[in-house]
Amino acid sequence: MAQIVVTRTEPGASETAARLAAAGDEGIKTPAIRIETFEPEAGWAAQSDEIVIFTSANGVRCFVGAGWTAGKIAVCVGPSTTAAALDAGFDNVINTDGNADVLVEAITEQFDPSADKFVHYANSAAAGEICAKLNASGYTARFVPLYGADAVPWDEVCHVWACLAETGFIILVHSAKAAKSVNDWIGQADIDTSVVRLVAISDHAARPLLHHEWQSVWLAEHPNENKLMEALHLATKDGVLSE
Repeated sequence: MAQIVVTRTEPGASETAARLAAAGDEGIKTPAIRIETFEPEAGWAAQSDEIVIFTSANGVRCFVGAGWTAGKIAVCVGPSTTAAALDAGFDNVINTDGNADVLVEAITEQFDPSADKFVHYANSAAAGEICAKLNASGYTARFVPLYGADAVPWDEVCHVWACLAETGFIILVHSAKAAKSVNDWIGQADIDTSVVRLVAISDHAARPLLHHEWQSVWLAEHPNENKLMEALHLATKDGVLSE
């Protein structure tokens, strides 16, 4: 049974760990990022003529937590976010099944800039980049930072990582921000990465860790949870570098 360190933010970490357990693997949860929900401000709620954009399931959860009613249309970045939006009650949920660039491309192909308005609910670190691209393409789009994401400090995970230092295992990475925390933890725990396999949801997510020498590096073919699990399956079967 593979020992897999899950660095995804909660509650996603628990979802991934449950999926691993169902497949017969051991998921060790050490979320690298902590979510802080912001108090909603006046004007943050979606207007009746706005189409909502979500780029994470956490964005959907914060939207629901704010007490706002789901609208008719939500455009989502991938399957996990799409599932969360469906659970939230949106009538029509569009899964662009990619990254932020793919989402923007899908919007420009499917919506009319003279008629359709957008509001993007996301992590404050997103800094309105999607809206900036849409506005540059003639759309009306605004960004609302519903939450922040901070690195989990070493002293909260050291008891787990200290035990991993002497064994080979797999690190599962869902974002570049999580990877930066993991990079710090590797140094703190003095991990020998040459006996560790790295599995990441994308090249962008893996980049903060690629300067290490790894037993093998596996990247999801597409930046979503299903493809990440496929890459993980390959990593547990083989140690050859995959690009």
